[in-house]
Amino acid sequence: MRISAWLETGLAAAERVFLVVANGLLIGMLGINLVNILSRLLFDVGIIWVFPWTSVMFVWMVFFGFFVVYRRGKDITVDFVVKRLSAGWQRAVQRLVDVIILGLLATILLQAPTLLPRQVGELDLVGLQRYWLAVPFYLSCALIALQFVKDLMAGPAADGAPAAASPGSGST
Repeated sequence: MRISAWLETGLAAAERVFLVVANGLLIGMLGINLVNILSRLLFDVGIIWVFPWTSVMFVWMVFFGFFVVYRRGKDITVDFVVKRLSAGWQRAVQRLVDVIILGLLATILLQAPTLLPRQVGELDLVGLQRYWLAVPFYLSCALIALQFVKDLMAGPAADGAPAAASPGSGST
């Protein structure tokens, strides 16, 4: 099995897992908030830990969903200038953008070991250390970086179509 095929298999599996986790977090948020609303309505007593946990679950849902949105090409791109270029220039610009974004992701990931230990302190009413909020973000960044590596390994599209049209390239 080629490395890019192996990467695609792993990235596809991670996409499915992250989608399930993000949806589970959304359902969890809706559930605990519904219970809180019903508790206030029926017993005039709110559940104090619902808001902090909703905040944590929302942050995690966004960060887990970050990778899924990118993989499915649902992110927003501004490419009206690039689309006016010839197919060859479109591929060249896409490769340049891929390298720049890969550099940005590498910078983010290289800062993780420095930033995570600085995010200390327990989240009120949650009991988790603050750095746990950022862990899904770094996981998504690492997976998106692997997607860019896979796309760069694939090279220009075999059929002559611009690389921006390939799945996972992030272009819409």
